[in-house]
Amino acid sequence: MAPWGAPTVARRLPRVLVGIVLSLPVLLVGGVLLASVVFVRDPVPDADTVRLTVRAVPTPAAASADCSRLLSGLPGEIRTDTGMLPRRILADPVPAATVAWGGEDGATPIVLRCGLPRPQEGATGPLRDVVGVDWVAVADDTPGSTTWVTVDRAVHIGLAVPDGFGEAPLLDVSRGIKIALVSR
Repeated sequence: MAPWGAPTVARRLPRVLVGIVLSLPVLLVGGVLLASVVFVRDPVPDADTVRLTVRAVPTPAAASADCSRLLSGLPGEIRTDTGMLPRRILADPVPAATVAWGGEDGATPIVLRCGLPRPQEGATGPLRDVVGVDWVAVADDTPGSTTWVTVDRAVHIGLAVPDGFGEAPLLDVSRGIKIALVSR
């Protein structure tokens, strides 16, 4: 207490300073949220982007547990000799057990189909072992593309790779198949 007659000094912060101090945490949180929206990009396209149309082919084992396990472990991007290709959202009606990468600007995409029937005897080459997965090239009606089909798993997986993309897509998918599916 101040002695009798001595002036008292009120020690209060100015209202402007109190307002600034209280608004700083709000501004900081808002800035972080804004920065996360602006600078963080989702690698998977959202539902508003152009969807890729892929034709359906018979996949009798598409609903198998093996196909579900394989499809859930496939990468969001796949390597090629020309760079990485993003996984695409497919247009309705989406073919069963089918995924695709690339295909921007009308280019032919890489297409994987799980649950195909066993390849016919008309396969166009010898077996090809890629990291422990046996593939055979089959006749393809897509010009400028090679379709490979697995022959050593309980379900058959087809991978259509456009010419010029190299062997990296086959290698990436083979690794996923080896992890998800046992050989027979």
